Amino acid sequence: MTAESMLPAEKITLVAGLLADRVRQYDTTHDRRVAFAYTYYRLTKTLATGLDTGTPVFNDPPWVAELCETLASTYFDAMDGIDEWLAGRSGGSAAEVQPSDLPDSIPQPWRDAFAASSVRRSYLLEDVLFSMMGHMSYDLPEALRRMATSTGDRSHVADFHRMNDVLASCIDGIQDDLSARYIGGLSSLDRLFTRSDELLTNYGIRVARGLAWFNCDRLLDPDSTEEASRSIGRSTAALISEIRSPGDRKLRVGLWILRRLIPDRRHWPTASTPLA
Repeated sequence: MTAESMLPAEKITLVAGLLADRVRQYDTTHDRRVAFAYTYYRLTKTLATGLDTGTPVFNDPPWVAELCETLASTYFDAMDGIDEWLAGRSGGSAAEVQPSDLPDSIPQPWRDAFAASSVRRSYLLEDVLFSMMGHMSYDLPEALRRMATSTGDRSHVADFHRMNDVLASCIDGIQDDLSARYIGGLSSLDRLFTRSDELLTNYGIRVARGLAWFNCDRLLDPDSTEEASRSIGRSTAALISEIRSPGDRKLRVGLWILRRLIPDRRHWPTASTPLA
């Protein structure tokens, strides 16, 4: 079956399969990028189901599928760039790195997210949050910009919001399954380390995706392109700083102490563990 003959739901299912391959790869190598890859896989699988069942009804399913494919290609390009860099570096994905260690060919938000998750006391929900921020703040407006530039069409905001409804409605369940798969339950202590986990909520998904649509408009406007690019480039690092180094000194000291007292409880599933 050629790509041209595939139904929109089938195209999105194919993307979900590619994401599942990444999850298995990262599980095997104990790569912390797996937390977001699993979340992204589950979100994409849910969207494929919604498109297949017609719930909700999209005005232009091929556009939805194209956005899913374009968005995934942006993510895969960044991950492939990291893989290529890791292949030539001693220590592999387990060694701690700085954003400046990674090449400029990798978008700044992904350099920030990968470096933040490489530290010894990084927690699983942080890994998801930082990558989710990079994906929502950089990949999504970039994918929307590419599509608008190629077609000149920005008339799909209704379908975009229907996508938001589908994705946002399942995030709580995905977070629970992620916790069960990698840390055996999400305790209050885990939430303490991610005080800004609103991004992983129904409301947070809607807000982040709405901001991505707005930032696409900024990227398309010649008068705001440069400032928009700078703002997008800084956004992931800003979230990381907010979580890791909060402005309140007492809270900052308290988190510093707790990070040294409470170990990361993550575990890795066996090869036979289903992805769900």
